[in-house]
Amino acid sequence: MSFAEAMGGPRGMVDSAIPTVAFVAVNAGAGLTAGIVFAVATAAALVALRVVRREPARQAFSGLFAVGFAAFVASRTHSAEGFFLPSIVKNAVFAGVGLLSLLVRRPLAGFVLAAMDARYADWRQHSHLRRAAIRATLVWIVVFGLRFVIQGVLYLAGQTGWLAAANIALGLPLFGVAIIATFAIVRRLAPSQAAVDERDCSAGLQVTAPVVASPPASRPEPR
Repeated sequence: MSFAEAMGGPRGMVDSAIPTVAFVAVNAGAGLTAGIVFAVATAAALVALRVVRREPARQAFSGLFAVGFAAFVASRTHSAEGFFLPSIVKNAVFAGVGLLSLLVRRPLAGFVLAAMDARYADWRQHSHLRRAAIRATLVWIVVFGLRFVIQGVLYLAGQTGWLAAANIALGLPLFGVAIIATFAIVRRLAPSQAAVDERDCSAGLQVTAPVVASPPASRPEPR
């Protein structure tokens, strides 16, 4: 599993962005109820499209669930801004969990890396892997924290259009930057498997190399 897939993947973000744009556009012209119906219908159509084209539909189903829940919140709050409230809360929770993992010295990115690649299974026993996990976790705390702060301010200001724009701009582009930064941190601080194997092999040869005793010095024969 790639890091992008672990975080939802580009396709998952697209499947979430399209219904969001549909909701804002229809809500502006036809009202909240029409926007909710159109957003859910768009998400359902994306699921059907994935199934018909025999593409992975798991992320589309997740998007449908997210859109359905957002639509429910918008209907209960009787506001278009309520459509974005679940996403704002989710970002706050993710940022909080990441920060808590650093405070208890169990950086969340370390467990994600270990689940993705067996080479990082013992990351807690190696200082360079722990540093990589800490810095990668910090990257994602910044991502989710930035999304929470910006969208939270726009939510309180009642800026539905800007909320949609921020949701898209702080989605795939920001996540792409975070993924690149995460891989750069891991590549810099965590040695490759080939380097580890070469180092272990060299250490093993030094330990097991036989010690050859020098021959005794010859003594001159008595005359």
